[in-house]
Amino acid sequence: MTSTAGGHSAWSADAPADEADVLVALRFAERAARKAVADELAGTGLHTGQELVLAKLLHHGSLPVARLAKVLDVEVPTATKTTQRMEAAGLVRRVKSATDARQVGIELTDRGVELAHTVQEIYDRAGRRALAQLTAEDRRVLRNLLWTITGTLEDLTDI
Repeated sequence: MTSTAGGHSAWSADAPADEADVLVALRFAERAARKAVADELAGTGLHTGQELVLAKLLHHGSLPVARLAKVLDVEVPTATKTTQRMEAAGLVRRVKSATDARQVGIELTDRGVELAHTVQEIYDRAGRRALAQLTAEDRRVLRNLLWTITGTLEDLTDI
């Protein structure tokens, strides 16, 4: 990388990329993506991370807190505190399992479903901005490479 007049680092697409360069670029891309989504979420009243709860519950339906924590890759107390806040805001509700009275699931309220769809639109807008300079093929390849990296790192941590 070289420094430009404004103090920002410039990169060259043709320069070799070692492993550290790639991971640093991933971290900065992830940070920029999080900021783009957070900026869009500002008017919704959601706190960062709650949009992921909405998305997972929209996709999976009702989930016990422990299972929700697992799909979000957070600790159970974190998921519990988050869902309690979201319940107080009227976005989720606790429901008893039809098959096991000891089990309590978390599901979206009508307001939560509505906000989950808004979150999908926010991610669509942020994604269009982030990927505006990539072709459909570039996006497909990038998605596949990112999932490959994720799978490889998760496999290594499970050893």
